Amino acid sequence: MITTIDILFFSFTFLLVLGVGMYAGRKESSSNDYFLGGRSLPWWGIAGSLFGTNISANHLVGMLGIGFSVGFAQSHYEFGSIPAIVLLAFVFLPLFRRKKFFTLSQFLQEKFGKETGRIYSAISLILITIQLTGALYIGARSFLPFIQNLGIQISYSELVIWIAFTSTIYTWFGGLKSVVYTDVIQTFLILASGIVLAYLSITRPEVGGIWELLAREETRVDGLSKMSLYLPTNHPTLPWTGALSGLFLLHTFYWNTNQYVVQRTLGGKSLKEARLGILVGGLLKLTVPFFSILTGVAAYQIWASLGETTNIAPDEAFSQLVVLVVPVGYGLIGVILAGLLGAIFSSIDSMLHSAATLFTIDFYKPYFEKNGKTLSDKNEMNSGRIFLLVFSFVVTGFAILLIDPNSKKNFFIELSNQSSHFTPALLVVFLLGILNFQVKTNTICFIILTTPIISLISPYLYSNFAPQTIKLIFGEELNFLHRVFLMFHFALFSLIIISSLQNKLDRRNNHINFTLVDADISHFEKFKSLLSNIPNLYKLFIVIFFSLISLRIQLPEAKSYIAFLGFLLFFLFSCLLTYRIKSPKQTFAALFRKRDEWLYGILLGLTFSFYLWF
Repeated sequence: MITTIDILFFSFTFLLVLGVGMYAGRKESSSNDYFLGGRSLPWWGIAGSLFGTNISANHLVGMLGIGFSVGFAQSHYEFGSIPAIVLLAFVFLPLFRRKKFFTLSQFLQEKFGKETGRIYSAISLILITIQLTGALYIGARSFLPFIQNLGIQISYSELVIWIAFTSTIYTWFGGLKSVVYTDVIQTFLILASGIVLAYLSITRPEVGGIWELLAREETRVDGLSKMSLYLPTNHPTLPWTGALSGLFLLHTFYWNTNQYVVQRTLGGKSLKEARLGILVGGLLKLTVPFFSILTGVAAYQIWASLGETTNIAPDEAFSQLVVLVVPVGYGLIGVILAGLLGAIFSSIDSMLHSAATLFTIDFYKPYFEKNGKTLSDKNEMNSGRIFLLVFSFVVTGFAILLIDPNSKKNFFIELSNQSSHFTPALLVVFLLGILNFQVKTNTICFIILTTPIISLISPYLYSNFAPQTIKLIFGEELNFLHRVFLMFHFALFSLIIISSLQNKLDRRNNHINFTLVDADISHFEKFKSLLSNIPNLYKLFIVIFFSLISLRIQLPEAKSYIAFLGFLLFFLFSCLLTYRIKSPKQTFAALFRKRDEWLYGILLGLTFSFYLWF
């Protein structure tokens, strides 16, 4: 199946990524260079790195598999991330950049004490370990059939070692610049491979093109269309209630408080460059459902016509689809394999580098300086590199020893499930920190460590004590997205109640008064003052927003027109917000060139239109 031209193209891209990674980091001479790229990253580097870091093999392979087994509802993982991305650009990032943080734990240390920051770093390293183990597994498993097709006798374990070793080389050598610039190349490879496979799958005779695919799914006899974005509230995998609640919280955590995502935005040349990079990265995110998840739905149609749907494991759907639909001898398989390799490397290198940053800045450096010594830039870089090697070795061992390479489960969903026990409490703490809400360190630490335990036992509590009426609505078992929503509010209300009780005791004993301080939320105040100047317009926006949703429910046959109106709503509103900031002598061209609110209106408008359409 794999010809010489495929091997040549794949080999060229592999050597290109490795060479660019080594070249980009050749002049790294300080910790600022190694960990943040000298804060000199351009917008296109940030955009490519954000997309490449996010779209790993878990997405390229795992999302296609879920599109095959569950359907287009998996697009919630992409569409739902856009509001969180905008939140990063306008709320979280300005504060993080103003303080010139290396790690997000430094933010928590400033707000709630050193212990809180270190707990965050420790949990982040645990999460990176889980996700990196999964990335190595899904990367090796999806790549293995193609390597074996060449007649090369290689095992799953050996392929995991090769992937880990290769990505570790240039990450160890070059730091963040190497990661970012290789991610840009890998982004192009991911997009090219995804589009090629999507085109070849959707144009197959068994599918008949995108409009025929949509028509077939809408007229399925069983009524279970795989193109529906909203699955029942008791759906075991992706209920719409969980997708619009718990999943949004996971998006907010991932895009705003996740070290290996936010780190590349901290390395931008300026806030404006970083924001533009975030915008372009968000636009690229919106393409994923149409070249990955939709391809999985097309794969279901293909295998359904062949009577083979029960014989295909979701995580093997990608490799088997390539074998089935890609013509031999044109180099297209080489393009797809290069994209797959890019998806594997682009997430692994980012997680390895961020793990080294967290360890060095939050653990090794404080321990070293605690003894009265000064840690030089060179020693910081060396300690990060040593930890990177050790961490890569450990995670490689986990991927080989702890995961079944023949699993039939949707590993993408399993990975989200496992990671989500730790995230709700951390997200609450970050939000309280952004609002400058004063909470004692021991209270914060107690809730962060307690919430995962409650989360782990919550499915048992739900199964045994939830009323039957609740189970009829939300299912016999507690979906992990519903669990995330519940745990977020558990952590939030626990912190508020405990802090209020401590406040009363402190006041009674003439200790410090518990207040809500406004010093560090100027960006909130500016936005609020902007809205307060146009209250009627803002109210009109809310009315039209919910009217469009209601209209879509009542008139599903007019969904395309309603979706277009949804896009116009956000675009026109963002243009009006931009216009309100215009100074008397400023031209419209200069205004819209310097401001970026209208650009995010386009991004949010596209997202809202997709929610209305599907």
